[in-house]
Amino acid sequence: MNLDLAKSLLPEAKHVASLVSEEWAESYDVENMRAEIVVRDTVTGEVVPIAIINRNCGFDDRQLLFKAPLFLRALLTLLGASFAEIKRLQSQQDPQGSERSPTNGQKRDKNYAAECAMRCGDQLFRRFLAEKKGVSDISDDDRVAVAIRRILRVDKRSELNTDAGARNRWLDLRAEFDVWKGHPNG
Repeated sequence: MNLDLAKSLLPEAKHVASLVSEEWAESYDVENMRAEIVVRDTVTGEVVPIAIINRNCGFDDRQLLFKAPLFLRALLTLLGASFAEIKRLQSQQDPQGSERSPTNGQKRDKNYAAECAMRCGDQLFRRFLAEKKGVSDISDDDRVAVAIRRILRVDKRSELNTDAGARNRWLDLRAEFDVWKGHPNG
C-alpha cells in the first residue's frame, strides 16, 4: 500500500473503528457444525454470530479476523501518540515557530547553509541520510553535498538562508534527523 492511499483511508478507518463491536471472539455452532465470529450484545449480553469461518481458514488468518477491531484501535492509538510526540518535539525545538517563514519580510540572522554544511560532515547525519533517505554513497563531502541539495531541492545550500521553502525543508529534515537519532536503530 502506498502512503497516499493509506492517508486517504485513515478517516474511514477511524470512523469504522469507533462503530465496530469492542471485541470479536470465535465460537462453534454445534448444530450447523461450523466456526463463527461472534460478538456480545452490549444490551442483552447475548452472544450473536456476525460471520461464518470457512474450514479452510488457517489459524493465523483466524487470529487476524478475531483481533481486527483490537488491532485497529491499537494502531490508531499508536498513531495518535506518535503525532502528539512529534508536536511536542517540534514545540521544544521551535516554541514560537521563529525559524519558520518570516512574518516581517526580513532575512534571518541564523546561517542555515552553514548549519547544513556542518551536519553534512557529521557521520551520524550521514548514516541517517543513507538509512532514511536512500543516499547510496556517503563516503565523501562532495557526494553528501550533492545528495543534500537533491533532497532539499536547491541548487546551492546558500538558498537555505534566502528561500523560505528551502529553509522549511531543511528544518523538517533536521527535525526528522533529531527524532531518528533518538532511535537510530528503528
